[in-house]
Amino acid sequence: MNIFRRNHEGLVSGDAIPLYHNGVFHIFYLTSPPNTVNWPERIRTTWQHAITKDLINWQELEPALVPGEGNAIDKDGCWTGSAIYANGKFHIFYTAADLDSKYQQKIVHAVSDDGISFVKETTPCIVADADYYETVDWRDPYVFYNEEDKCYWILISARRLDMPVTRRGCIVLYRSKDLGNWVYYGPLYSAGNTNCPECSEMYKIGDTWYLSYSRFSEFVNTIYRTSKSPFGPWKKPKKDGIGGRRFYAAKSMQDDNGRRFYFAWAHDRAENSDRGEWYWGGTFCIPHEVVATADGQLDVKLPEEYVNCFKEKVDWKYLPVMGEYKLYGDTTVELDGCGTTAYGFLEQPEEKFLFTGTVIPKEANDSFGILLKSDWEASGCLFLEFDVAMQRVSLLSLPMGVDPF
Repeated sequence: MNIFRRNHEGLVSGDAIPLYHNGVFHIFYLTSPPNTVNWPERIRTTWQHAITKDLINWQELEPALVPGEGNAIDKDGCWTGSAIYANGKFHIFYTAADLDSKYQQKIVHAVSDDGISFVKETTPCIVADADYYETVDWRDPYVFYNEEDKCYWILISARRLDMPVTRRGCIVLYRSKDLGNWVYYGPLYSAGNTNCPECSEMYKIGDTWYLSYSRFSEFVNTIYRTSKSPFGPWKKPKKDGIGGRRFYAAKSMQDDNGRRFYFAWAHDRAENSDRGEWYWGGTFCIPHEVVATADGQLDVKLPEEYVNCFKEKVDWKYLPVMGEYKLYGDTTVELDGCGTTAYGFLEQPEEKFLFTGTVIPKEANDSFGILLKSDWEASGCLFLEFDVAMQRVSLLSLPMGVDPF
């Protein structure tokens, strides 16, 4: 088992750019230069490339795109974009970064015959209209063929000038018949409630269109909206998250069986600490599979490929710490937390394992949960909390911060 989590050289990794073609899952992704964590050094990113046929065992290939030198259009980094196979070739549309240019971010096209070695164009295919959009945030192009509109669409993350400064984030649409000549349509999504929607994508399941994107200015997560038309209006579902917080810049691909998988990363933190400063980039998470429900929402689940990796039963022993408990054979622990707290730990020998179980709360109007990475007193840990009264599941870092007085 060789689950892909990070570049083989240990480089900070982020922003998955998925492509499924001829039975192979491709993940293009960004890496920062070695030993860089802050702007502007870290932004000179390279497009890396990894492939798999089973989602479990990955092979890393040569970089797909590297930043240019001198006065190149992307001298300050090849940033996020998308990949598509069309007209017998592999196409990449990416964000070229040049901090010395009036248009610091612009959209550039690259082409490949084999999906490994790409040739970049030397001029941008789309730049921001400075009369309507900021030229600093013009990035994260997502290209797909819209069967209903009979042409290619490209979605671009942007900030419009006619909105309040913290609410300018929008997704702009261009259309093309040939991937070469792009015609401006306008803002496809402009909710007026975010700084800049990052890494957007769009697809259709059944009769429902889905638009997903990430946001760094609110909750740092990936969310989605739904519509019956690709032109909107876009509505918020009851539960709009693709995973939880820090499952970031998630983008998806669909296999030949119609299964759709999201790939995302979780941020590194300073000093490798759960309380350190958040950094850009980090480690890739286990992919999330999404399935459309009857009412058009998305259910998120662990792909069966990962469940099937863990076949042998692991023996465990319950170590009580606080409260009354009962053991029923080697399968069940009953804790009595009425009016108090009861907890303990499961001792087992494996470094990697899959934990599954059934929790049956009785008269639980408060919360219960699972301790992760915990000290013996459960004062420093991650707590997967199930709040019965609020019907909410949260991953909390304990102890929680308090006011300094």
